[in-house]
Amino acid sequence: MPPLRYHAGQRSIQEEAKTTHVAEKLAHWVGPVAEFAHDADLILLATLVEAETLRFSVLSGAPPLVEVVDGPDVRLRFPAAISDRLPLGRCGGLAISMARARRARLNGVMARQGSTNELTASETFTLCRKYIAPSLSLGEPPQLGPESRHRIALDDPWLTDLLARAETSFLASISPDGGPDVAHRGGPAGFLTLNPATGVLSWPEYVGDGIFKSAGNVRATGKFTLLVPDLESGDGVELVGAGKYTNTRPERKLRLDPLVQHREPFPMQGFIEGHVSDVFRLQRVLRPRRRIEKALRITSCSAVGEQAPQ
Repeated sequence: MPPLRYHAGQRSIQEEAKTTHVAEKLAHWVGPVAEFAHDADLILLATLVEAETLRFSVLSGAPPLVEVVDGPDVRLRFPAAISDRLPLGRCGGLAISMARARRARLNGVMARQGSTNELTASETFTLCRKYIAPSLSLGEPPQLGPESRHRIALDDPWLTDLLARAETSFLASISPDGGPDVAHRGGPAGFLTLNPATGVLSWPEYVGDGIFKSAGNVRATGKFTLLVPDLESGDGVELVGAGKYTNTRPERKLRLDPLVQHREPFPMQGFIEGHVSDVFRLQRVLRPRRRIEKALRITSCSAVGEQAPQ
């Protein structure tokens, strides 16, 4: 797998955060992507549709959800029963186990192969375990969602309630060369803020590994779609908008390590803020999940060894 290549948006934030040394080291990091994809109970895909809008498709259920073909390029082979409803072309992918706090990026191309579809990943790497609120899927057979999507108002009471209690979201962004990408975004309940009167959506970007892949995409192209699932019902919302990333954490010296233990569980690195142009309620976007209340959430307070992929 070739090393990650950073574009100007990502490099500008790395320079501001003094993580250029870390980012260069992680450009060659891959990790056990095939193993993490095999264990995932959620696979989130983002593709571009009309007017360059990023849209989600979500495969959920008991693992393994896909057949993982390991090799020079990792390939995800999807079940034939749902393949005809999968988007084709360039695709951003995230395979994640919320219970085990395991996640891997798989960006590439979705194509038809015989009776099924395969995502051949040209960019893969595993990520740290931070900020994931542990939960378990309550359904086993694979489900591809959403079953339907329809527009709702910014001041819809259901949306207001969902954002107030959400601890989990997923950010789709796009690179300057047109490549979609999906990342997990988690935090304490209420970390997502939407002003219905102005249409402004914002959330904190907590200290991560120093690559700034998603934040850099937003800085470079401005486009994003945020998926916020309602874990209890299995529905969710897509918030489509245009925004910017602002770094708020000044650093005096170069950061040398991708993972650092902090006193704060959710130390703020910066924030993303944007105007929402469309809001869609997604019916049955994923199988309902149960929050594991007693499970320890890995945060920046955790020891570095706990934060690392494992």
